[in-house]
Amino acid sequence: GAVMRIAVKLLSPAGEMPTGFDDFGDRDMEVPANTTVASLVESLKLPTEESYTTIINGESVPLSERAERVLTDRDEVVLFPAIQGGA
Repeated sequence: GAVMRIAVKLLSPAGEMPTGFDDFGDRDMEVPANTTVASLVESLKLPTEESYTTIINGESVPLSERAERVLTDRDEVVLFPAIQGGA
């Protein structure tokens, strides 16, 4: 099957950078064609207790759309933990 190259940037994760990311939170990846945002996030093995905001090429993708949103070649995916805390 076809393979796509995407760039993933992880902003201010809690604790240590996950495997595969450099010190700046950058990671270039190859993913199968038709990979969705949801399956990408799952494959990154991020700390699951945090909810992440997902931005594809500068456009925020709501959690409800991640399972349908299919990545394309050269996409730039930015992930950052949602701000936790009270009002």
